[in-house]
Amino acid sequence: MVTNKIHAVLSMLIVIVTFTSCLTEAKSQEGHYVVPDYKGSAESFFSLKDTIIRQEVGSFTFIGSLLGLTGKASLREFELYGFSHQTLTLVLGEKSVFISRAPFHPSLHRISYFGPHNYVYLIDGRYFWGFDGRLPSQRLLSVHVSDGVERMSLPHRAIRDIFEPNFCKRRLLFGRIECQARAFLSEDGKRIYIYMVNSRVPSLYEVTWIIRKGEYLGRVVDYAY
Repeated sequence: MVTNKIHAVLSMLIVIVTFTSCLTEAKSQEGHYVVPDYKGSAESFFSLKDTIIRQEVGSFTFIGSLLGLTGKASLREFELYGFSHQTLTLVLGEKSVFISRAPFHPSLHRISYFGPHNYVYLIDGRYFWGFDGRLPSQRLLSVHVSDGVERMSLPHRAIRDIFEPNFCKRRLLFGRIECQARAFLSEDGKRIYIYMVNSRVPSLYEVTWIIRKGEYLGRVVDYAY
């Protein structure tokens, strides 16, 4: 009982700190006003009801690390197969995840601004994940999952507001490759999690798409700093 109460209080503190950081950042960028940010509450980690999925997502996410859930679930991670500036492929046995991105062209979108300093507020009428207040340079183009026989794509609604996606980079010329896009398979083989840490501080965020039995189930999105 005491442990559950501590967990609940910690969860609430994380939510408060995250929301406050959003307000502060908007104010510090412009110096005159605060821009509220409501996009994360409905799809936050704290909205997850399924206890198994909650533990599995918590085992590899930033939010999960704050709650002490890192490594608590048995997951198999996909390996990096190849990447370029605009594409990334991860594989695990016969299963594969292919992610692509493309330049963002403002002329092809409806941009809404806030205040006298042109703070980018909405893209195509929606709150967006990217670098808060600025036009993105890259957009997520597609995410495909294959089991060697069938291929499925994440629906447009799952990726349309995801901007400034990060892939992989090599620290030195022949150094280790570090990826901010990963994928995991549950121990029973029923769930695939596709995970990305995108943008940069102070707008760094993490997104996890959940696929269960070959069907898109939903996503979890939170700030990650």
